[in-house]
Amino acid sequence: MNISHPVSATLQTPKLRFYGGRILENPTFVSFYAGSYWNTSQGKEERATLTRCSRSIPAGAHASVWKEYGVNPGRFIGSAVLPLTKQAKIISERDIQSLVAQGIKSSPTFKPDGDTVFTVFLPPGVVLTHGSADSRKGLGGFHGSYVDPSTNKAVYYSAIVYADERNGVHFTSDPIENMTIAASHEWSEAVTDPDVNRGKLGWYDKTFGEIGDIPLTMGYQPSTMWGIVNRCPVQKEWSNARRAPVLK
Repeated sequence: MNISHPVSATLQTPKLRFYGGRILENPTFVSFYAGSYWNTSQGKEERATLTRCSRSIPAGAHASVWKEYGVNPGRFIGSAVLPLTKQAKIISERDIQSLVAQGIKSSPTFKPDGDTVFTVFLPPGVVLTHGSADSRKGLGGFHGSYVDPSTNKAVYYSAIVYADERNGVHFTSDPIENMTIAASHEWSEAVTDPDVNRGKLGWYDKTFGEIGDIPLTMGYQPSTMWGIVNRCPVQKEWSNARRAPVLK
């Protein structure tokens, strides 16, 4: 459900099982950049990299592991920068849902059609919380869903921390690399188990978690659990067929 530091090592072999919930067979992706930082000179450069990988990762070779779970590669349909109040130094799941709703309302292009994953990329210095988890203590991101009251359709979202030395999960020493790796983790989970925070589970292992959680829960170090695919850093996701974490 969320990306965090490894929990425990074990000799047990995980296996994702399908529990009858939704999967997003033909997903689309939208990126929301929260805060004015993303319009600064450095922020624009970093945003360009994140947008390129938001387009490349869901549609590319990394997404081939999704086919094992009935999900086709996805399609990126756009991005926007959203305002974030100066007081917003700690962001909760409810705040992420509000930001997503704000982004959807701001553009006629972004519709809650039940198949789109809306991703909020947070700026430097903003702490993300999810229940008792905290990005200052190893939380890198999470995904979930809520029901849009105007359409009665599910809205799927993920949130990604600006993973510098004070925040997030550190696969590498580069914050943007950490963000694309975390995004690949959350997107893989959002399409294979989109309603994990409410409703029926999709693909899940009740000991180790979701497709992206499994390698970290098993105790693999983050520094060993990523690679480059289509010029974008991505996390290795769990493959039942190969009984191992894989890049593609």
